[in-house]
Amino acid sequence: MVNPQGEGSDPFDASDKDQPYPGQQQYPPYQNPQYQNPEFQNPQYPNTQYQNPQYQNPQYPNPQYGNAPYAGGYQTPAPTNTLAIVSLVLAILGLTFLPLIASVCAVVCGHLSRGQIKRTGEGGSGFATAGLVVGYVSIALFVIVVGAIILFAVAASTSSTY
Repeated sequence: MVNPQGEGSDPFDASDKDQPYPGQQQYPPYQNPQYQNPEFQNPQYPNTQYQNPQYQNPQYPNPQYGNAPYAGGYQTPAPTNTLAIVSLVLAILGLTFLPLIASVCAVVCGHLSRGQIKRTGEGGSGFATAGLVVGYVSIALFVIVVGAIILFAVAASTSSTY
């Protein structure tokens, strides 16, 4: 690639990187007075410790505002009720593989788990409710499908032929 200003016309020379640009003042490098090592102090710029009486040590709270109430730390969540999970699994099986048997078991397990959750305070109320709803829907679908099959069978058997 060709340089439009010609060879060697770069205004920045790497050997002069510590020198200020023309017309600028050279400032000393920043030194945080809190972390200065005393053996490396520059006598031209003395290390003055900045003290602000308004703020105290950050390790201890400011007494004028009082302490925040103790939150109690991390608490483990309540364990999930096993019957609630079983109810949901059986309800799904009732929709797919075992239509009536699994759905009835899902409804029974769902009601038992809801009672246990109320007594013990365990988690899993949503699983139990979902198991109950899906179980009842599955039972209703089973009754509708079996009723429709019976209705069509009766209608087919009583039809007259010419």
